[in-house]
Amino acid sequence: MLILRSRAGFTLLELMIVVAIIGIASALAAPSYTAWIARYQLREGISEMQHQLVLARMMAVSRNVPVTVTMGLSNGSLQLTTANAATGTVISASQGMSVPQVVMLNVGPSPAWTTVATATVSFNSMGMRIGGPGPTLNQELALVNSKGVQYALKVTPRGIANWCPDQVCL
Repeated sequence: MLILRSRAGFTLLELMIVVAIIGIASALAAPSYTAWIARYQLREGISEMQHQLVLARMMAVSRNVPVTVTMGLSNGSLQLTTANAATGTVISASQGMSVPQVVMLNVGPSPAWTTVATATVSFNSMGMRIGGPGPTLNQELALVNSKGVQYALKVTPRGIANWCPDQVCL
């Protein structure tokens, strides 16, 4: 009588082929994933800047005081501080948003961006932007990630802050 043994499981060769396929797929996906992470952190940083500017403008109007927002980028952290411009009292300070892929903070005008450590945007008690490039021009800011992608943010003379995923906001 002949006894047949069942063959269950995988051979070493089959396992090595599966591991090789997973390795090749990972190697192909890694550059796309790192670029996605860099764009994601850039979008989060610029969005947080816009959010803080909108809140500062509302604080200026509701408290009837001039308000200044100071933005800084250092060691992979975005620091945003809102202060009463008349007294210098800090109204709110961010905990420092971690954005290690964001490497530069630029100020406009857009044809000739200048890299800075900190930038400020100020609002008067009526919510209008004061200071900056002048009473009729937009104040322009931008963040640049490690891949060279730049997202721009503009603050109009009326105090409206908008960002766009482009080199310049029109």
